[in-house]
Amino acid sequence: MGNKKSNPIPGAVTVGIIASIVFQSTALASYGNEDYRFSLPAILRSLGAQDWQRRQEIERLLNEHKAEAPTLLTNALDSPDPEVQKNASEMLSRMAANWEFVISDRSLATIIGIMKSTHSSPVKSNLVRVLGHVGPRNERIQPLVLEMMKKDEDASVRSAAADALASLMREEKASAAEEAVKVMCYCLKNDISPHVRRSVAQAMGNLPGPSELVIDALAQAMEDNYKTVRTTACSSLSRFGARAKPALPLLLKMYRDENDAFARQSTLNALVQIDRKNPRVVEVVVAALDEPQLISSALIYLQQLGVDAAPAVPRLIKILEPENNLNVRVQSAQTLGSIGPAAEKALPLLTKLSETSDGALKDTVDNAIRRISVSKRTEPESGGAVL
Repeated sequence: MGNKKSNPIPGAVTVGIIASIVFQSTALASYGNEDYRFSLPAILRSLGAQDWQRRQEIERLLNEHKAEAPTLLTNALDSPDPEVQKNASEMLSRMAANWEFVISDRSLATIIGIMKSTHSSPVKSNLVRVLGHVGPRNERIQPLVLEMMKKDEDASVRSAAADALASLMREEKASAAEEAVKVMCYCLKNDISPHVRRSVAQAMGNLPGPSELVIDALAQAMEDNYKTVRTTACSSLSRFGARAKPALPLLLKMYRDENDAFARQSTLNALVQIDRKNPRVVEVVVAALDEPQLISSALIYLQQLGVDAAPAVPRLIKILEPENNLNVRVQSAQTLGSIGPAAEKALPLLTKLSETSDGALKDTVDNAIRRISVSKRTEPESGGAVL
C-alpha cells in the first residue's frame, strides 16, 4: 500500500478537513488524537440516535466550515449505515437554509440520486426540503419536487415537498410557478392525508403573489372535514389581506359553523385582516365581545378600527361594569378612547369611574375621556374685527 492512506468509506473526505473540525472540540476528543483518518460518516456513526448533544456539536463545527460542509455531508449520504444517512440528511436540510451554504452541482447530483433511490422516508423528506432551499437552479429540480408531492406513498414526503415548492416559488419566474400552483391546488383538495393538505395550505400562504386560483383553493379548504386544514387555510388567507376578499363569504360561514375556540379565533383574525371595515365583519367582531375566549382579541381589533367601531359602544359600556375582569375593563376603556367623540354615550360612566377608580384603570379612563371630549374648533363670529 506504500505511503497512501485509504479512506474507510469511498468518497469520504478525510485527514485535513475532518481533523481540523474534530480537534476543535473537546466533545469529540474521544474519537482519537493519534489517527487522523476520520471520515464524517465514521464520526456520525459513533453518535447514537439519542446522543443529540454530540450531533449538535458536530453541526456547530460544520457551520464554522461552510465551504467544506456541503461536500462532507453529501458524501456521508453514501454511507450504508441508515443512521449515518439520516443524520447527514437532517443536517443538510437545516444548514441548506443558510445562504452561505452553497451546494455544488456534483453534490446536488448526489443528493438527487440518493433521494430517488432511498427507501427511507425521513431521508427523502429531508432531501426534498434541501432542493427547495437550493432553488430553481436548473430545470430538473421543480419536476422532481412535483413528482414527490403527487406520487410518493409517504405523507411526510409529500408534506415536505409542499414546503419545498413554496420555497422554490419565491424564487422562480411567475411562468415557471404556474404548474406548481396547479399541483398544490389539486393536492389541497384531493390528497388523502389531512397532514399533507394542512402542509399545502400552509405553504400556499407563503406564496409571494397569490393568484385567484390560490385564493379560491384556500377558500374551498375552509370546508374541509379536518379542523387543522380549515384553520391553516384561514391563517394563509389572512396573510393576503384585501386580496383575499373573494373568500369573505366562506370565512363568515366558517365562523358561524365552528365551535372550537382556536378555529373561531383564526377565522376572526382572517376576517379582520382581509376586510376589517366591512360592516358584516364589524358586526362579527362586536358580537365576539360576548364570548369569554374571544373578548380580548375582539377588543384589540376594535381599537384598530377607531371610529368604525362605534356600533360596539353599548357593549363596551357594559364591559366597564365592576363585576368584569380588570384587564378587559381597561381594554374597553382604551377602545372607547380610540373611537373618539362617537363614544360620547360612555362619558357619564367613564366620569364616574374616574372618580372611583385608581391605578391603570383610572389612567386609561382619564385618557379615554380626553379623547372622547375633544372639542370641535369653533368658528370666529361673523363680522368680528380682524387685528
